[in-house]
Amino acid sequence: MGTYIKLMSKSFQKEFAYRVEFFIGILNGLLFIFIFTSLWKAIYNSPISASLGPAFNRQTIISYAVYAMIIKISFTMDDEVTVQRVRTGDIGLFLIKPFNYFFMNLSECIGQSLFHFVARGIPLLILSIFIFNIELPVNGEHILLFLPSALLGYSIIFIINFINSLLAFWFIEVFSFQLMKYGMFVLFSGGMLPIDFFPEAMQPFISFLPFKYTIYVPTSIFISHFSRNQMYSQILIQCIWFIGLYVLSVFMWKFAEKKLVIQGG
Repeated sequence: MGTYIKLMSKSFQKEFAYRVEFFIGILNGLLFIFIFTSLWKAIYNSPISASLGPAFNRQTIISYAVYAMIIKISFTMDDEVTVQRVRTGDIGLFLIKPFNYFFMNLSECIGQSLFHFVARGIPLLILSIFIFNIELPVNGEHILLFLPSALLGYSIIFIINFINSLLAFWFIEVFSFQLMKYGMFVLFSGGMLPIDFFPEAMQPFISFLPFKYTIYVPTSIFISHFSRNQMYSQILIQCIWFIGLYVLSVFMWKFAEKKLVIQGG
């Protein structure tokens, strides 16, 4: 465990080297939040707001947009590292090290995400409170349930990225898989558009995919968008996805190890 904590710490410290990117990241995040909040304000001030249904009002949709963006920024992680290691052959060096590669990669990603949360997420939250007049949730149960939900959402994103990167063991180029994963994440994670606004016919399909449980569910719990029963049922489904994806990643890693051939002298 100590080894993984050190890896996490090293990954966190490594992000400090990019100071210019740190400030640009805050400005980019603020710009995106401004765009989305302005868009939702315009929509809810127009006549078409009556057709959007009772799921959100003007204030709650702005809160959702801000918190979803902050969670999305905080969940940032490097999904290319394993692909590059496989492509260059460096993956062989990690197989002989005395730790589990999955948890090593997870530790590095957690370090990166902690940095993004501290250096970008918190400043953006503070700025959004003053600039966009959003309110912090006051429901204690929702806040407490948000923590495991956010942890599960992050874990699901990580495992999806890990599984996608393992395809590099079988395919020379995995860009098309990454592009498809990114597209589905943008559409169905709720980071840009709440799942409530998708057509009713698409709801079962979206709920069948894991992406909804990464950003939409934690954000909805945080802003008290879900009822009490919905919160617990959604967290249960997150647990099921986490276990299922983790088991799949373990099997894929075992097959990947057998697939790997390293030549050298």
